[in-house]
Amino acid sequence: MNANALETLRRRLDLDIAPERLAQAFQHASYVNEAPESGLDSNERLEFLGDAVIELAVANDLFNRFPDLNEGELTKIKSVVVSGTTLADRARAIGLDQCLFLGKGEENGGGRQRVSLLEDVFEAFVGLLYCELGYRAAEAFVVEQLEDEIEKVSCGKGRRDSKTRLQELAQKEGYKPEYALIAEEGADHAKQFTVEVRVADLRGVGHGTSKKEAEQAADEDGYQQFYDERSLGFSGPQVRGSSPLGRTSPPGQRTAATLDF
Repeated sequence: MNANALETLRRRLDLDIAPERLAQAFQHASYVNEAPESGLDSNERLEFLGDAVIELAVANDLFNRFPDLNEGELTKIKSVVVSGTTLADRARAIGLDQCLFLGKGEENGGGRQRVSLLEDVFEAFVGLLYCELGYRAAEAFVVEQLEDEIEKVSCGKGRRDSKTRLQELAQKEGYKPEYALIAEEGADHAKQFTVEVRVADLRGVGHGTSKKEAEQAADEDGYQQFYDERSLGFSGPQVRGSSPLGRTSPPGQRTAATLDF
């Protein structure tokens, strides 16, 4: 086991947690599955718990830090701050990647550098902090680790565009966004475009005076819907009954095949 890396982490963060207990946050399912007789548990339950702790800690911090922002603005900031890329970056920065216990196949396949896996181990570590040290300690750790990102995003310096955020969220769920130009109206000097982005059964629609502008609007619409569905705990995106999406093009409008923007 990665005893040296664990001990280094324990000392660096001044953790009063037994090494064998600390190790549970880093036991990937691939490692546990290769030694079923060991009786070890994977870190997946801790990951589940840590995800909820991170969401609450960041939401609470944003709520108190930015009293003038509305729900939509707070949600957009939080979605970037708790994104997989951000959590993976923090996992690397504090050496969580070096503490991982991976199966041989996962190790040889580059799992130690995989964003989704690093996001998971950050969540599992936070889950362990909650179990061993309580919510306040876990909350303090989360806010400390994400403080810089919160400040950057709130100032508009760290906020990624909707396309990047949608792709990241979709890929985490195993999907790939697909784009299509579904309508083009107006004279040449005053064109109006309608673009649709699909992620599984969910569809986002955007309008604009250029294809790029329409695509960006579709990305924002699709991202918000996909994020809302994921936040509600669905296993995958669904078409919401109240959504205006999924409309067919009105008569007389031009349609086109799927585009690669």
